Amino acid sequence: MKPSNMRVVVTLLTIASLCMTGIAAGVPALPTTAVVKEQTTRPASQPTDKVRITKHTIEKKLPEAAIKVDYPQVGGLKRKSVERDINLLLKKKAETFVNNAVKEAKTSQPSTPSGNPYEYIGKYDVTYNQNGVLSILEETYAYTGGAHGMSYREGLTFRLSDGKLLTLDELLRANPNYRTIVDPAIKGKLEQTEGYFSNFKTIGPNPSYYVKDKGVYIFFQLYEYLPYVFGFPEYYFPFTQLLPPGANPFEWS
Repeated sequence: MKPSNMRVVVTLLTIASLCMTGIAAGVPALPTTAVVKEQTTRPASQPTDKVRITKHTIEKKLPEAAIKVDYPQVGGLKRKSVERDINLLLKKKAETFVNNAVKEAKTSQPSTPSGNPYEYIGKYDVTYNQNGVLSILEETYAYTGGAHGMSYREGLTFRLSDGKLLTLDELLRANPNYRTIVDPAIKGKLEQTEGYFSNFKTIGPNPSYYVKDKGVYIFFQLYEYLPYVFGFPEYYFPFTQLLPPGANPFEWS
């Protein structure tokens, strides 16, 4: 169960890829004025079936907190209106996380045992970028005192033809009954894990997931079913296990 002295960020809108845990220690003294930095890193050219990804960074250094968020922006789409919509959504998520972090840090008057300021980090990982689909795993981390910080994950899977965010039901539309496969499989694996809270019934109507390789990872948040030490429980299912023979999740009628 969650320690009573742990405080989770009010709005955990995420832009992240790494599992960032542990105590934020040894943070150096920070300037008294805020600094906002936008940084763009352009990658090498990619195959034509992939959208171009650039990394942008928002960074603020305050007396109360150190904040740094990386977020992606896409390029090279034929439909520029779709490109703008995707980029706007990703940028707004990053900006909202930063704004909420600043507000929390300034109003909470941080006073940790080590005297360190709060720390907020956002990162992301592009897990799939082909066949007209872009899947991103975002993660945010916040340390606001206590034994350790807290992280939150979100999977975003876009259909690049129109910018639609796809639910797992939409991606696996060829098998509306895929839960009869994943629910017992996940429950069985959880029951084999020491410390399991014995509270899993189903992945629910809108499960968290991301696409990778030739399948999907279904994942859960910290403390949802297992103790903090186990991190984010995630379970891989290949498309061949979830869909009928010959079904292609990336073909749209």
